[in-house]
Amino acid sequence: MDKLKFSQKEIYLGKKDPKLKKIIEENGHIVFKPNNKHQFDTLVGIVISQFISTSAANSIFHNIKSFFNTDYLNENHFQKVTVPEIKKLGLSLNKAKTIKELSNIYLDDKLIDLTKLSDEMLHKKLLQIFGIGPWSVNMFEIFCIGKLDVFSSKDAGLRLAMNNAGMVGNKSTWDRYDEYSEIWSPYKTIASIHLWKTVD
Repeated sequence: MDKLKFSQKEIYLGKKDPKLKKIIEENGHIVFKPNNKHQFDTLVGIVISQFISTSAANSIFHNIKSFFNTDYLNENHFQKVTVPEIKKLGLSLNKAKTIKELSNIYLDDKLIDLTKLSDEMLHKKLLQIFGIGPWSVNMFEIFCIGKLDVFSSKDAGLRLAMNNAGMVGNKSTWDRYDEYSEIWSPYKTIASIHLWKTVD
């Protein structure tokens, strides 16, 4: 791998895993740009993207932002909006409930800057919210906090990409995906981003 074309992290991953090296070379260098400035907006985007394709999630997210005429959603947008009204923006009832609960928690100042919390406290705070599970927390760690060593076997896209690359068999348990991902440490996040690109 050309040191001028790829980051040190990508080169490291290529040396650790020949199958991933091939994917990285086909993808080319990917810039990893987490954004911790709009945490509420990021959380809403993660909730929207649960169990649906990236393109469908992006479309719904765009429509909701257009409805509120904003580039970034915040808790105030949902302060006077009911759960049924949120649902009408293209969401399931459960996702509408989650976004409303998130909004209420932020409005009550119960969530401080999440990027400053320890891993344990971050998981504790987010997992107590209706509709937020381990996958959602992992996505927040990647795309908002920018942690470099995060992998989620619960992500269908990652499992599909790993199946396609011959890393893990189709009918394997989630534990097998987690086990395989250990060879990418401490850059599981960068590996995940390259895998997602192959199935987007």
